[in-house]
Amino acid sequence: MSRMRVRLWASVAMSLAALAVALFVRTPSAAAHAYVVHSSPSPGQSLASSPGRIEVEFDETVQLIPGGLTVTNVDNQRVDLGDGRRNPLHANEVDVDVPKHLPKGLYTVHWQVISADGHMVSGTIPFGIGVNVQSLQLGASEQGYRPGFWMVVDRVLTYGGLALVLGGWVGLRAARRSLPIADNRLGVRWALAGWLALFVGVLFNLPLEAAITWSIHGLTAFAPRYLARTLNFTVFGYLWVIELMLIAVIPAVLAALSTAKPRERLATAMIPMFALPVTFAVQGHAFAEPHPILPVLAMAVHGAAASVWIGGIAQMLALVLQADRIPGPDDERLRKTVRSFGWIAVACVIALWLTGVYSALLHIPTWYALDHTEYGVALLAKLGLVLLVLGFAAMHALTARPRRATYRAWMSLELIFSVGIFVATALLTNLPTADIRPGPVDAVKRVGPYAVHLSITPNRAGSNLFVVQITKGSRPDSAIQQVELSLSSGSATPSAASVPLGARAPGIFSARSLALSGAGAWNAEVQVLTDDFQVLTVDFPIHVGT
Repeated sequence: MSRMRVRLWASVAMSLAALAVALFVRTPSAAAHAYVVHSSPSPGQSLASSPGRIEVEFDETVQLIPGGLTVTNVDNQRVDLGDGRRNPLHANEVDVDVPKHLPKGLYTVHWQVISADGHMVSGTIPFGIGVNVQSLQLGASEQGYRPGFWMVVDRVLTYGGLALVLGGWVGLRAARRSLPIADNRLGVRWALAGWLALFVGVLFNLPLEAAITWSIHGLTAFAPRYLARTLNFTVFGYLWVIELMLIAVIPAVLAALSTAKPRERLATAMIPMFALPVTFAVQGHAFAEPHPILPVLAMAVHGAAASVWIGGIAQMLALVLQADRIPGPDDERLRKTVRSFGWIAVACVIALWLTGVYSALLHIPTWYALDHTEYGVALLAKLGLVLLVLGFAAMHALTARPRRATYRAWMSLELIFSVGIFVATALLTNLPTADIRPGPVDAVKRVGPYAVHLSITPNRAGSNLFVVQITKGSRPDSAIQQVELSLSSGSATPSAASVPLGARAPGIFSARSLALSGAGAWNAEVQVLTDDFQVLTVDFPIHVGT
């Protein structure tokens, strides 16, 4: 028993050391799918003279790739001084200098940065010198990474392998009630197959990330110079090394130190891989939050619970397929074993539900975004598949005395549809969150007898239509002298703009403006001056898309 405790504590100590590196070593990159929250000049701004310096601020820390911040004129000729850099005092800001005497004309800022998940994000910001850019209604643009076929395959391989490993560890122990680990050949083979799938998935993730990060294709992604760049200059590179240690190096050391039987040694070597959900969470959207500890912990628990649940189902199916080797005249022992794992599955589903709802509240700002963004649709698809798998589980769980054929049928369906869950998860971890498209603003607030209705369409950084309607009682109030809208960003360096609205009908005022210069949290303050010189002030917190 003392040797077993020593091996267990050694495993825990090495895993914690690897996690400490993953969580506390800061690297020149940051969170997932960055977007612009402020720029100077702002999109569509008309200047009287050259700004001298271009500044672009993001919602998170970013890495600027070589040549990733340039300025061109209307003839697509570069006019910047070629000194693009990340601001040493503000890790979420990039700067580049331009000549102090730029001629009049239209100019475009081109930016390319790398997010913490290793994905390239790029965009443009137009501005003018001595030119009325507002009249051209030119806004900023932004393009983010969308997962390709091979990335989805790699992610499914990784998540499926992790499930077979973590669920295998739990399931093999739950199955010991009916079949000792030494005799559970199929269960052990599935756990080994999971480890192999996990190892291959993580291994090939490096060239896939290199291809995305450096915009290269085919076998070029395997070139040592691009792999070295990815390892040295991105958070992903550091985490990739830690993941390989947790998958191969630390388990190999534990297995070498163990004196147990081979299959028991295998089970001990799996323990460090329970730290992998944390490294996966650090690479995702959770780490982009202003206070990332709780979101990262939630995603890690979510990933571990899903892996134990689905991988445990695989182990229970392996047990059923070997049921003829279980001694006894009936299936009672088999049923008790499956039901004992059922309680573990219930705990995992509860953890999935709680952490899933929490993450959805973080990344889906409005109901509109739930079915109008790729992220929201993928989340709905994942939820539907989870409910389907739960339905299959209920079919044999609610059967009074299920037979082996019943278990085989429903558990097989559970595993088949679990692949769909992994596909949806692979998409979710690679798609930008639903924050990019919260949808139009349509809000009403009351001030005494007045109701102030604010509408912003389409509510994205760039050109928007602002409409304010004032009613008194149930009728439009025509006794309004002036309406002005003040917009201030809560996501960036102090940034504010004023939008005067013109009368369009009794009680209705509107204007089209580029005042929303960046994405993220903003505050819209509506100021209304009535004919009797009463001033109404109403604040509307809004979330602006990209």
